[in-house]
Amino acid sequence: MYAKEEKKAIKTEFWTSFGVYMRKYTSQYGKVHWVNYKTKIKDLYFRLEFTEQEAFLAIDFQHKDDGIRELFYEQLTELKVVLEEAIGEPLEWTELCFNEFNIPISRVSTKLDGVNLFNKSDWPKVFDFFEKRIVGLHEFWMDFKEIFLNLQK
Repeated sequence: MYAKEEKKAIKTEFWTSFGVYMRKYTSQYGKVHWVNYKTKIKDLYFRLEFTEQEAFLAIDFQHKDDGIRELFYEQLTELKVVLEEAIGEPLEWTELCFNEFNIPISRVSTKLDGVNLFNKSDWPKVFDFFEKRIVGLHEFWMDFKEIFLNLQK
């Protein structure tokens, strides 16, 4: 078992290493904060998570207004084919679930099972998993973010 400080240090090392790994895209896309991606849409988040059991990428809508959250989710489902093509695989679509703070969210996600944050030999596999999907999501977002920006007006 790891002490709390050791766990924090390993997590920080992973995310810092992933940020360095993704610098190769700077000349193509400019400075993108891949780990803390800014959608510029209130309550819309692109999440990368890595735990002791899995790595996953999620698009989370966590607007408190059910109608607005449903509208954003519906709009994304209309772009399902394009989004899944950009990410390179079928995604899991969940219209309503709850996050760790018990806030209702809509989530579109994909995951890689059988990897462990604390096993550094898993890191290259997770880097590859995240890279392909977050770059595809970024390209999708560059093409379609205006639709979502207009929805929030």
